[in-house]
Amino acid sequence: RREMRPFGVQVSIIEPGGFRTGMIDPATVVKGFKHLWERLPAETQAAYGHHYLETCEYILITFLLHRLSSSRLSHVTGVMAHALLARFPRSRYAAGWDARLALLPLSYCPAWLTDAA
Repeated sequence: RREMRPFGVQVSIIEPGGFRTGMIDPATVVKGFKHLWERLPAETQAAYGHHYLETCEYILITFLLHRLSSSRLSHVTGVMAHALLARFPRSRYAAGWDARLALLPLSYCPAWLTDAA
């Protein structure tokens, strides 16, 4: 990304937060986990335990993320439009309130440091 700067290529990084898309849809996530669970060998299922799927933290976090996420994808498309059409685009965009809160400490660091994180 940024290694293209000496060649005159400007890069803007867009970091979206959680938005209600198919990627975090709880029904899709649970269906995918069940499909993967059924494909596991019986000894692997036994090692994790019979009730693993009901207590899987990733599934619980997905439900929480889905509830807290925004359905307004216009936040993402807005920053994309600004990055593409602005005369002086920013080098980094955070779309969504959660991305702004999570990335706030990193925004005070130099770009090379935040890219490494």
